Amino acid sequence: MSIDMTGFVYMKTKIILGSKEFTFTELSLADMAAFRAYVRTKRNKASEARRARLLADATKISNINPVELLKITDTPITEAEFEQESETMEGLGYLAYLSLKHDYPEISLENTMEILSVNVIDVITEAMFPPIDDDKKDTKKKSIKKSKSQKSQPSH
Repeated sequence: MSIDMTGFVYMKTKIILGSKEFTFTELSLADMAAFRAYVRTKRNKASEARRARLLADATKISNINPVELLKITDTPITEAEFEQESETMEGLGYLAYLSLKHDYPEISLENTMEILSVNVIDVITEAMFPPIDDDKKDTKKKSIKKSKSQKSQPSH
């Protein structure tokens, strides 16, 4: 049984990069899961050499269990590590790629990295992570309450 998603649309933002307009789509949980998998893959590639060196060193030292060493090195990605990666140029480029591929399925990560520039990062980040409407509602409610309380106070 599948759910009918007809009519469900993520927020889209058009941004001009160079001389062309691109549509960035709000990132979904699926996109964030894909980014987490990307971070995990990147981390695994970086740690392969380190793991081999640890295992070699552990076999030279007789009282160290190599399996215990691997348990220490093979930990899940922490939220801090995830956040840190999302703030790097490479991480932002990957997130932008995930955002753009909704409307441009043919775009590659390399294409995305080539069209992005540092001076549009803030705009692109806001397009991928739009502000939550609750913040706007709370601000609106506060301003309504404030204006009502000012009207109810007698003027001197």
